[in-house]
Amino acid sequence: MIVSDSGDGLTRTLDGNAGEAVWRCLGRRGMLFSECESFDFVRLAPGAVLDERGRSDIEEAWFVLRGEAEFVEDGQDRLLAREGELVFCAHAAAGRWRNIGDSPLEMLFLALMPASVSLRLPTRTPSD
Repeated sequence: MIVSDSGDGLTRTLDGNAGEAVWRCLGRRGMLFSECESFDFVRLAPGAVLDERGRSDIEEAWFVLRGEAEFVEDGQDRLLAREGELVFCAHAAAGRWRNIGDSPLEMLFLALMPASVSLRLPTRTPSD
Protein backbone atom coordinates (compact mmCIF):
# COMPACT_ATOMS: atom_id res chain seq x y z
CA MET A 1 0.00 0.00 0.00
CA ILE A 2 1.25 3.48 -0.85
CA VAL A 3 0.22 6.32 1.46
CA SER A 4 0.80 9.96 0.61
CA ASP A 5 0.40 13.11 2.71
CA SER A 6 -1.54 15.86 0.96
CA GLY A 7 0.52 18.48 2.81
CA ASP A 8 3.76 17.67 0.98
CA GLY A 9 2.97 18.97 -2.49
CA LEU A 10 4.66 20.60 -5.40
CA THR A 11 4.04 24.35 -5.08
CA ARG A 12 4.10 26.46 -8.20
CA THR A 13 2.81 29.72 -9.55
CA LEU A 14 0.44 29.32 -12.48
CA ASP A 15 0.17 31.83 -15.34
CA GLY A 16 2.06 34.56 -13.48
CA ASN A 17 -0.81 36.21 -11.60
CA ALA A 18 -2.97 33.08 -11.40
CA GLY A 19 -2.04 32.48 -7.76
CA GLU A 20 -0.42 29.73 -5.78
CA ALA A 21 -1.46 26.11 -6.32
CA VAL A 22 -0.40 22.92 -4.58
CA TRP A 23 -0.78 19.72 -6.59
CA ARG A 24 0.03 16.41 -4.90
CA CYS A 25 -0.21 13.01 -6.59
CA LEU A 26 -1.82 10.45 -4.27
CA GLY A 27 -1.72 7.61 -6.82
CA ARG A 28 -0.87 6.91 -10.48
CA ARG A 29 -1.90 4.26 -12.98
CA GLY A 30 0.96 1.93 -12.02
CA MET A 31 -0.21 1.95 -8.39
CA LEU A 32 -3.90 1.39 -9.11
CA PHE A 33 -5.75 -1.56 -10.62
CA SER A 34 -8.32 0.42 -12.55
CA GLU A 35 -8.85 2.62 -15.57
CA CYS A 36 -7.67 5.48 -13.39
CA GLU A 37 -4.84 7.65 -14.71
CA SER A 38 -4.25 9.43 -11.42
CA PHE A 39 -5.72 10.43 -8.09
CA ASP A 40 -4.56 13.84 -6.86
CA PHE A 41 -5.04 16.47 -4.16
CA VAL A 42 -5.25 20.10 -5.33
CA ARG A 43 -5.19 23.26 -3.20
CA LEU A 44 -5.73 26.73 -4.71
CA ALA A 45 -5.16 29.98 -2.84
CA PRO A 46 -8.02 32.53 -2.84
CA GLY A 47 -8.40 33.89 -6.38
CA ALA A 48 -6.01 31.31 -7.87
CA VAL A 49 -6.76 29.78 -11.28
CA LEU A 50 -5.98 26.29 -12.55
CA ASP A 51 -6.02 26.02 -16.34
CA GLU A 52 -7.29 22.63 -17.50
CA ARG A 53 -6.91 23.19 -21.23
CA GLY A 54 -4.74 20.62 -22.96
CA ARG A 55 -6.01 17.70 -20.87
CA SER A 56 -8.80 16.67 -23.25
CA ASP A 57 -7.59 13.08 -23.47
CA ILE A 58 -9.05 12.13 -20.07
CA GLU A 59 -12.34 12.19 -18.20
CA GLU A 60 -12.29 13.92 -14.81
CA ALA A 61 -14.09 13.82 -11.49
CA TRP A 62 -13.48 16.69 -9.03
CA PHE A 63 -14.66 16.51 -5.41
CA VAL A 64 -14.63 19.77 -3.44
CA LEU A 65 -13.31 19.11 0.06
CA ARG A 66 -13.24 22.75 1.24
CA GLY A 67 -14.16 26.08 -0.26
CA GLU A 68 -15.99 27.31 -3.34
CA ALA A 69 -14.92 26.98 -6.95
CA GLU A 70 -15.98 28.15 -10.35
CA PHE A 71 -15.32 26.07 -13.48
CA VAL A 72 -15.55 27.91 -16.78
CA GLU A 73 -15.57 25.65 -19.81
CA ASP A 74 -14.31 27.25 -23.02
CA GLY A 75 -17.30 28.86 -24.66
CA GLN A 76 -19.72 27.63 -21.95
CA ASP A 77 -21.47 29.00 -18.88
CA ARG A 78 -19.92 28.99 -15.43
CA LEU A 79 -20.40 26.07 -13.08
CA LEU A 80 -20.23 26.73 -9.34
CA ALA A 81 -19.05 23.94 -7.02
CA ARG A 82 -19.14 24.07 -3.23
CA GLU A 83 -17.83 21.93 -0.40
CA GLY A 84 -19.13 18.36 -0.65
CA GLU A 85 -20.06 18.57 -4.34
CA LEU A 86 -18.77 16.34 -7.14
CA VAL A 87 -18.18 17.64 -10.67
CA PHE A 88 -17.70 15.39 -13.71
CA CYS A 89 -15.90 16.75 -16.77
CA ALA A 90 -16.44 14.66 -19.87
CA HIS A 91 -13.78 13.69 -22.38
CA ALA A 92 -12.75 16.74 -24.44
CA ALA A 93 -13.91 19.25 -21.80
CA ALA A 94 -11.52 22.16 -21.43
CA GLY A 95 -11.67 25.08 -19.08
CA ARG A 96 -10.40 26.73 -15.92
CA TRP A 97 -10.99 26.22 -12.19
CA ARG A 98 -10.93 29.35 -10.03
CA ASN A 99 -11.13 29.69 -6.27
CA ILE A 100 -13.95 32.17 -5.66
CA GLY A 101 -13.83 31.99 -1.87
CA ASP A 102 -11.86 33.85 0.80
CA SER A 103 -10.04 30.72 2.01
CA PRO A 104 -8.01 28.00 0.26
CA LEU A 105 -9.92 25.68 -2.05
CA GLU A 106 -9.13 21.97 -1.62
CA MET A 107 -10.23 19.32 -4.10
CA LEU A 108 -9.64 15.68 -4.91
CA PHE A 109 -9.08 14.98 -8.60
CA LEU A 110 -9.62 11.63 -10.31
CA ALA A 111 -8.44 11.32 -13.92
CA LEU A 112 -9.89 8.42 -15.93
CA MET A 113 -9.16 7.05 -19.37
CA PRO A 114 -12.04 7.65 -21.77
CA ALA A 115 -14.01 4.54 -22.75
CA SER A 116 -12.56 4.72 -26.27
CA VAL A 117 -9.15 3.95 -24.75
CA SER A 118 -10.04 1.62 -21.88
CA LEU A 119 -12.15 -0.65 -24.11
CA ARG A 120 -9.06 -1.34 -26.25
CA LEU A 121 -6.90 -2.45 -23.32
CA PRO A 122 -6.38 -6.14 -22.61
CA THR A 123 -8.29 -7.64 -19.70
CA ARG A 124 -6.29 -7.36 -16.49
CA THR A 125 -6.53 -9.74 -13.59
CA PRO A 126 -5.22 -8.90 -10.11
CA SER A 127 -2.49 -11.14 -8.75
CA ASP A 128 -0.65 -11.35 -5.44
